[in-house]
This record gives sequence, structure tokens and C-alpha cells, in this order.
Amino acid sequence: MTTITIREVALLAGVSQSTAARALNGYGSVSAKTSLKVSQAAQQLGYRTNSIAQALRRGQAQFLGFVPSDLQNPFFSTVGRNVADRVESEGYTLLIASSDEEIDRERRIIENLRSSLVSGIIVAPAPGADRSHLLKLGESGIPLTLIDRMVPGLAADVVKTENVGGAVAAIEHLLSLGHRRIALLNDDLRIYSATERLEGFRTAMARHGVMVDDTLIVSVRSSYRENGYQAAYDLLARPDRPTAAFAGDNILTLSAVRAAHDLGLRIPDDLSIVGFDDFDLATALQPALTVIAQPIAELGKSAAELMLKRLDGWAEPPVEVSLPTSLIIRGSTASPPRADTLQGLSSLP
Repeated sequence: MTTITIREVALLAGVSQSTAARALNGYGSVSAKTSLKVSQAAQQLGYRTNSIAQALRRGQAQFLGFVPSDLQNPFFSTVGRNVADRVESEGYTLLIASSDEEIDRERRIIENLRSSLVSGIIVAPAPGADRSHLLKLGESGIPLTLIDRMVPGLAADVVKTENVGGAVAAIEHLLSLGHRRIALLNDDLRIYSATERLEGFRTAMARHGVMVDDTLIVSVRSSYRENGYQAAYDLLARPDRPTAAFAGDNILTLSAVRAAHDLGLRIPDDLSIVGFDDFDLATALQPALTVIAQPIAELGKSAAELMLKRLDGWAEPPVEVSLPTSLIIRGSTASPPRADTLQGLSSLP
């Protein structure tokens, strides 16, 4: 199909090429009568305007950026899908680039998005101390929404889940079954959600008078897709291994399941597992996994709504939206294999 040029539109409308360009792209001075002639000519010929060029002239594009920390993680791909669905209904296109939990890569991506004149950016911050690139967004007037993770001291809207409450629910479930040696296989503690899940773990144990064995708390600092399995294997191979494990996300949950299988441990007969975050494989595995479910679709939609409100001129102080989690009990949790159940927990649900 032949591409119609602005020169052809100008010829049909009987105006100069520069006048046609001003009329179609919305800049400069053009009379209403001339603008109508050009518009009718463009419609007759099937001319399509260059939206990117228009955006560059206005200094802003109809694009939004989404920077997840790991796009291969089903959690973030689902979040991204729901963000896209909402913003596209308002005429925006979502540009997505994953930081892969690398702060330098995140910085480069955000700088490129700023240079591309996006209207706003939604970020799940990668772990790291230098947040200057995020601060610059605020200074440049580009709206910023953080999703899943907070950055203390950064004035930005945040949409996340109740990580502390979710972790408390997971541990109290295991305690109610009689477990006392409970391990935590957690994300990098430089990630705010991981610190909250650790807080929930400790809160639940303290609430019921259970001493925490800190050697059973493992944080996977980098490349957790590769390191998560080894961390889980080392934890479960101990002579004094835990009878239950709480995994801080879906990738670490699968790491724990795989390590248990490779060590010949039966779930839940030898080891109970609770994972933070529900996902498709959680019900496909045998036994199906007990999880703390997050409202993933709502996370994406809520972040998109906040961004759209900012773009519409909403100027209230930054807000924090914390969405509730829910415990889904399936087949991966049961009483511990030994008769060393915890005393004094009869009041637990």
C-alpha cells in the first residue's frame, strides 16, 4: 500500500506544504477554514499523521513507561498487562523495559524514557542505594508511581500489598499446625517488600513466643533465579533442617519445591511450604501449594489509575495504597513430621 505524504495532502487542499503540516500537526497559525480544507483532504486520501513527530513538537508523547524489576516473573508480567489495559483505554501506549534487579540498568532505562518524552513512568525499584535518577523525575515534572516496592524518603505515589500482614498470616498458619523450626527464604533485603515480609515473619514468631533461629533466615541478594535453588538446597540439606519454609516470592517458592524434591523430602510429610504470591503452577503442582495471594490485577490497575490522575492534573500529596493479601490453604502444609509441636498455641486459628 502506497504511503500518502503531506505533499499530496497539500496539493489536494490547495495550500502550501508548510501550511498543511501546521494544520495537521497542531502548531503555528492556521485559519479555521484552511484547517478544515486540509483535514478533509487528509481524510479523503487516507493520510495518517505521525504521532511521534507531533509529540516531539509538543514536548510530550502519548507514551507511559513501565520498568519492572524482572519481566520474566509472572507477577510483573501480569501487573504490566493490567497497567497496559487501563492506560491504553485512555489513549496511551505502554513502553516496558525490565531492570533485571540491576540499579544501573534501571537508571539507563529511565534516562532513555525521559529522553523519549514519556508522559509518566511506573517503576518497581531495583535494589540499590543511589536513587538520584528517580529524584530527577520529580524535579523534571514527570509523574512517578512506584509499584510493589517503596523507596523511603522518595515523594512518589506507591501501590503495594500488605506484606507484613501477609507474612504474619503465613507464619501463623504454620504455627497453628505445630511447626517451630520455620525457615524464611527471602529476597534481597535492599528490596523494601522483602524487609516487610521479614518483619511479618518476626512479628508472628514473637507474638506467639517462638524463638527465631536466625540461621534459618536466608536472603538471596543477587541473580536469585540462579541462586535461589542453591540457597534453598543448602537450607534444607542441614542435619537440623526446618520442618517448614516460607518463601518470599513465587520464584523462591519453586526453588524450595525443587530443592526438596532433589533431597528426597516429601511435601508436606517431611516439609511444609508456604509461598508469597499465587501463580498458575501453584495449583498445577502436586501437592498444590499453600500461598499468600496478592491482588495482582488490582495492583496494576491501581497504579495506572494513580498515574492517569496525575496526568489529569491531580496535585494532592503522594499517596500510599496498600492492598490486602489472602491466605489460600492447599496441600503443601501439614503438621510437622516429629512430635515436637509447639506448646501454648491452642489459641491460634
